[in-house]
Amino acid sequence: MFLDKKVKALLAALLCVVAGAAYSAQNDHLPRHLIFTSDPQYPWTESSDYGWDESGSEKEKRSQWLIETQYADVASFRRHYSSEQTLIPVMINGDMTAFGHGGQRSMTRSILDKQLGRDYDYGLGNHDYENNVDDCFLNNCAAGSIVDFNERYFGKLSTLDVRKSDEGTIKKGVFGSLAYSKGFGDVHLVQLHNEPTYSTTFTAYDWGTPTGYHISDALGWLEEDLKAARRNGKIIILNMHKPERWKGSSEQIARFKTMIERYKVTAVFAGHLHTEPGTFTGWNRRDYFGEVPVFLSGGASSQTYLIADIARDRQTMKVHQVSGNDWPSRKEIATVPVR
Repeated sequence: MFLDKKVKALLAALLCVVAGAAYSAQNDHLPRHLIFTSDPQYPWTESSDYGWDESGSEKEKRSQWLIETQYADVASFRRHYSSEQTLIPVMINGDMTAFGHGGQRSMTRSILDKQLGRDYDYGLGNHDYENNVDDCFLNNCAAGSIVDFNERYFGKLSTLDVRKSDEGTIKKGVFGSLAYSKGFGDVHLVQLHNEPTYSTTFTAYDWGTPTGYHISDALGWLEEDLKAARRNGKIIILNMHKPERWKGSSEQIARFKTMIERYKVTAVFAGHLHTEPGTFTGWNRRDYFGEVPVFLSGGASSQTYLIADIARDRQTMKVHQVSGNDWPSRKEIATVPVR
């Protein structure tokens, strides 16, 4: 009996050592590859992009296939380059669904979890919450997208810009921009959701209980986050959904541009424009981003996404575009200096 207890104690200690080593490896690992996707947007297809006729059932079937195929390809890349998939970060830049309906959110989540094992991060886009404010029964589509997001991240990330509180004896409140950042070795990934100046206020009802959602711009939070990342010598990469047509004022946009240049952001990755993957060349790009390069992933409907490779000397980053959900045939579209 005593020997059995000693063996169990030894096994428990070994498990702690192994688990600690795995955790340390994930945090100490200097990632060579990062994957940026966007717009799974179930149920949405290329016919949706171009306005072609398509029945509801055809759209759902096609969209499911597009999302499954894309994230199976992402998973294949991960397996090829690492025995531990968590060492290759995946960031999904918004529009998880087409309209934020509960069934749509469940479908997207089930596909992603199946292919990526929940080892991915994401942000919300205009189709997840902005478009649905006061355009869905009791605001349940916008609220549901935020609730799902908070269930995944709230209380688990110290950097998450979300606060919850009571607004009275009955009404609950959710406050903040929803922005967050995560560290992967020397890489600092920031998720700004729809876009950094977006703000809105609405009320939704959960089984009759009202909840006020007070979504603020991310600029104040972002400046403090970038300041800390630069002080710690991190490679800073920003993520968002919309690269243009922001809600904020010209002063807010100018503040954003100034801070990403001041804190030496290496690159920005975004989605939204399904049919325009690659380097973003919008006519007013410099008004928003200055000299910081911006790359668009396209989306599931266009069967495109991006892979970034950071050089071993950590001085440059190559960005590749994957087309046709076929990562072995990816094409380099840019090499940018790591700042």
